[in-house]
Order: sequence, then C-alpha cells, then structure tokens
Amino acid sequence: MKLISRLSVALLLVFSVSAQANAKENQGVLVIGGTGNLGSYHVKQLSAAGERVIVLARSSSTYQRIEGSTYEVVIADLRDAEAVTAAIMEAKPAVIIDASNVPGIRMDDGDTFYWHSMRTLVAAAKDAGVTQIIRHSARGAREMLTQAPPTFRDEPRIINYMRDVARAEIALEQSNTDSPVAYTIIRNSKLPPEPAEPTGGGVLSPDLTLDLGITRSDLARITNTCILNEACYGQTLNGIDPTMETAP
Repeated sequence: MKLISRLSVALLLVFSVSAQANAKENQGVLVIGGTGNLGSYHVKQLSAAGERVIVLARSSSTYQRIEGSTYEVVIADLRDAEAVTAAIMEAKPAVIIDASNVPGIRMDDGDTFYWHSMRTLVAAAKDAGVTQIIRHSARGAREMLTQAPPTFRDEPRIINYMRDVARAEIALEQSNTDSPVAYTIIRNSKLPPEPAEPTGGGVLSPDLTLDLGITRSDLARITNTCILNEACYGQTLNGIDPTMETAP
C-alpha cells in the first residue's frame, strides 16, 4: 500500500511558520464546521500546535467541544453567500478546512447545498488570497452520480446528500483551472461513534478503493499534515486506518 503521509507532530509544529512564509499576509487555518465532531479535532490539534485558528460558525453554534483551545470566530451560515464571503475576507486565512459535511448531513436541502457553498468558498478564497482549500468528503459519493447502489435506492435523502457532496468535489476540482487556490480532497467513511479512542494508525492513501474506518481524531491529524504541503495539492486522498482489522 503506497502511503502519502503519516501523522507527524513535527509537521504540526511548523504550520505557523509555513503559513506566514507561503501565504504572505494571510495566516492560519479557518475551519468550517469547527464546532462539530470532526472539525473540533482540527481546532484542538492546531491550537495546541500554536497555529492561528479561525472557526467559521453559525450564530446558533455552541463551543463545548473546543473548550480550552485558542481560536477566533467569524459568524456565517453556509446558506448566506454574502456572509460567508465577508467572513473569509475578514479572517484572511492561509488555508480553509471544510469539515461542514461531517457529521452535519444536510439531506433536507436537496442535492445542491454543498455545491453552492463550495462555489462560494472558492470565489471568496481566491479574492481573499487563500493558498489552499482542504475539503472533507465522503467515499462513494462519486458513484452515486451515475447509479445508486441497491441498498440506497429507497433512501432518496441519502442519495441527494451523496450526490451533493460529489458535486462539491467537482466544483472544487474545476476551480483549480482558473484559480491560484490549491485544493486537497480527503475522503473517508465508517467513522466510529464518538468518543472513539485514536489508534495513531491513520494514513492518507491515493488508493481510493480501500474501504477501512478511521477515528475522527486520527482523520483530523493526518489531514493536518496536508496543510500547505505541496505534495497534497491537487490530490484526492483516502483517509483510512489499516490497524482497524474490522471496519466499524
């Protein structure tokens, strides 16, 4: 199995320096979904590493999961393109991590919610001088665009969600043709229920067919190794944990 990256504490410790060196006046990481089950791990880990962290949250969000971390907050709802754009322009991060779809499944919004929000993010990131967008996505979403597996044919809400996630991936990929913003897509599935003790065995693989689980903590940590890492630019990678002999 060819692996792109393993968890490295050393990489976490140089994020702040890298952000300043590579993104000029833009600094730090803006985490969309930073109060959620996955995004909160990004916030806690990056804050512990001394990184500037900005959380994009709705006005109704609560912050229990990231208590004890150091972070800034900008308020916006992903449905409000003007508010999201203003928040990104205010924050001026070097990197945006979009963890909004894990576990915040917005299946009642049809199949264009994440597609629209990604187009907004890409345009705002370009105008704000962001260097990289990292998007958490769902393994198997692209397959839903052509034919839904039999197990989901009676679940239109799930199909809509997965197709929307796939279209958000495509919007991010297509933006790379006319934008200086680099993208990285991290797919995963089978996240065990919280709280789940990290194993430290998570890896990023270019083999998108591997179907293994991974804890949210390990997923966030290996994703963080892609921050301002040119080896991850323009890549779609699979977040897996080979130490999980039986996927959850």
